Amino acid sequence: MRTELKRLRRNGFAVNKEHSERGLIAVGVPVRDRDGTAPAGLSVSMPGVRYETRRLQALVATLEAAAHAIKDDLSDGS
Repeated sequence: MRTELKRLRRNGFAVNKEHSERGLIAVGVPVRDRDGTAPAGLSVSMPGVRYETRRLQALVATLEAAAHAIKDDLSDGS
């Protein structure tokens, strides 16, 4: 678990390849607040047969853009 957390901190995203459910892949990013802490996360899951490693960076970029928009929305409401 510590190794996974180190990887998450280094990469800024996590990939769950069938760790919690057979045949399921999930990719997630943190949703940070204005202080930089991560009170929430944003993820997408899919059947393993639809996951393509070559598209991981594009998927992460999309999730990060959505997480940033959520952060902005939450900051505007404060």
